[in-house]
Amino acid sequence: MLIPITASIMLVLATLISATWLSRDVMTRRMRDRIGAVRSRPQGAAPATPVRLPARRVADQRGKQMARIMRLLQLNPEIPEQNVIAWKLVIAIACGTAAIGFFYGREFLGWPLAALLMPVEVFLVARFIFGWERTRYQRAMLEQIPDVMALICRAVSAGVPLTEGLRAVAQEAATPSREAFMLVVSEVAIGQPLERALWKLHERAGLAEYAFFAVTIGLQAQTGGSLVETLQNLQDLVRRRVTVSRRGKALAAEVRMSAMIMEALPFVAGIALIFIRNDFLDFFLNTPAGNHMVLAAFGLLGAGMLTIRYMIRMSLAP
Repeated sequence: MLIPITASIMLVLATLISATWLSRDVMTRRMRDRIGAVRSRPQGAAPATPVRLPARRVADQRGKQMARIMRLLQLNPEIPEQNVIAWKLVIAIACGTAAIGFFYGREFLGWPLAALLMPVEVFLVARFIFGWERTRYQRAMLEQIPDVMALICRAVSAGVPLTEGLRAVAQEAATPSREAFMLVVSEVAIGQPLERALWKLHERAGLAEYAFFAVTIGLQAQTGGSLVETLQNLQDLVRRRVTVSRRGKALAAEVRMSAMIMEALPFVAGIALIFIRNDFLDFFLNTPAGNHMVLAAFGLLGAGMLTIRYMIRMSLAP
């Protein structure tokens, strides 16, 4: 049984690697052809192929669809430091998990239904891994916000312009805040308004604190006033929000521990029954009806785990 599963996983990985290399070679060849055509065309001559607006619209639609898929997967290519695991490896893991699920599920669900569930399994596994990486990145960013705001306030209080304060954060802050503010400084350097660059930082990080920062800077630029006092008030607000978030997570730790105990109880009870009475679980392990009941029990257990996690997340949401 392990040999077909291993062979299938290796086949899926080889297919993904081959497709990736092939697409990269095709894109490289197209780029070389375009550069060669531009170089060989006389100066001032019109392009051989006119630009077609419908094709551009189709490309825009494809880009929007790809962005929507990435948003559903919680994958942001603009933040490479967010991905602890390479996205190609994540897709390979998801495909391998789906292949294993297909080989084990075809005996219970049948070939057609197991094959139809494979794309769903790939999507759910990839979304779970990308979502874990996204949550880890946001947690690290949230923990560093008070220090970032304090550094900006000290720089502005010393008479340094706000853009130089952001540059100091991009140089002295810890990862991942340093990379995030390096991108902000780069966007401001090429002429983008500071408010817009900070708002894009909020969109990339997904933290409301940076939305407050962007709105505060925009209002201060329009209405005037003391920038130092404004940033100090914002720093106090952010510190209170981070403190409340930490307190909420501490209070939710008891609920999480209770949920983990409830999730582990069926497995502990099953192991105990094996030692107490060996033939008690034969019906569930050696008969089709028992296998279907075990599969349904695991499905209900997984649904309960996801429900508890969703309730905890919603209770801790700002």
